[in-house]
Amino acid sequence: MCQQQQTLPHHAWLYRHTTLVMQELVENVECYVPGGYHPTDIGDTIANGQDSYTVAHKLGHGAYSTVWLVKRQRKHCVGQQDPPPVSFHALKIFRSNIGNMRGDNELHFLQRLGQVGKFGHPNIAMVEDSFTILGPNGQHQCLVSPVLGLTLHSISTKNAVAFLHSHGICHSDLTLSHIAIAIPDIQSVSESRLLELLGPIKDEPLRLRKGPVPRSKHGPKRVVAAASFSGPDLSSLTSIRVIDFGCAFLSSSPPPTLGCPVDFFPPELLFGYPATTHSDVWQLAALLYYIYANHYMFQSGLQIYTLLVRFIVQHYGPVPSNWRGKYWYNGEMSVVCFEEFFAEGASYLSAVQRDELTRLLRDMVTWEPSRRISAAEAHQRLQSPALSSMQ
Repeated sequence: MCQQQQTLPHHAWLYRHTTLVMQELVENVECYVPGGYHPTDIGDTIANGQDSYTVAHKLGHGAYSTVWLVKRQRKHCVGQQDPPPVSFHALKIFRSNIGNMRGDNELHFLQRLGQVGKFGHPNIAMVEDSFTILGPNGQHQCLVSPVLGLTLHSISTKNAVAFLHSHGICHSDLTLSHIAIAIPDIQSVSESRLLELLGPIKDEPLRLRKGPVPRSKHGPKRVVAAASFSGPDLSSLTSIRVIDFGCAFLSSSPPPTLGCPVDFFPPELLFGYPATTHSDVWQLAALLYYIYANHYMFQSGLQIYTLLVRFIVQHYGPVPSNWRGKYWYNGEMSVVCFEEFFAEGASYLSAVQRDELTRLLRDMVTWEPSRRISAAEAHQRLQSPALSSMQ
């Protein structure tokens, strides 16, 4: 179950805000305190039993974790002739407070999915190893998984979600940052070539705002921006993975609310209804819409739920009469033609493709959750002759 973010002990403005911090290219550096992120630098080595993980690049970050490209090497055993194999992976290090709760939740559901068949599902990023480390900010859950890029495309997303639902699992956070591409044959790529694909490392020193020493043991020596994936040949990659199961839950045990952004938030939760697989379908529709129209389906801008409801009413008509509650709105409002709004961003599609896609999206974002089509049906309809050619 996804928990609300807990507040760390107040340490007002510990660090100087560098260019990367001000541009929001790195995690919140004020969370490099006890209970927060683990201080990690390029070149650090993290040991786990017979394996050692050396940090080579930054892959990304979120509110609860940082993700690093690491080179894994096994210890050389006595009598072993050949050097131990080296491989590349993504190492996700959770914050030591609520981050560990999300890490445990993600590990639980990925292990559960891994028990379905031999390899789970090809479009779900499975965990390869897990362990905990102890650092100056506390104990941190670590998950090792395949190295992925940061883009999204392909019909496989819907297929993966249908697979989750068929096993009673809701992802509940299907947003732009949680669909990633797989880099094929990564273990056959040299380290220099892999770093070239990820793009140059951008980093800056992290220093204390004041005090007798320039840096804190609770923070890294340098803050690092996520890889730009600006190297050649990445545009041809289309194999996707659904990632980040920190907010996943069993459909039989829904949480009281979801932690996803307002632009992807299923409206039924605002009216007292629990999250279900139908809520994932709503998020899938919002994701599909963004992929093909290049703008949000319901962009609230200020992250205010009342604005979200207003925009949905503008596009799809009034709230069901039996939903009168906290976010009820009964005033006059201009009507926006959904088809025209979508066509503005998807003008490159044919008229037939736009028509089929808008009809599909309408069937995925009905007010009443029970009237939405399933992820499996959405996957099936996306394989029609007109829509499959868009993949």
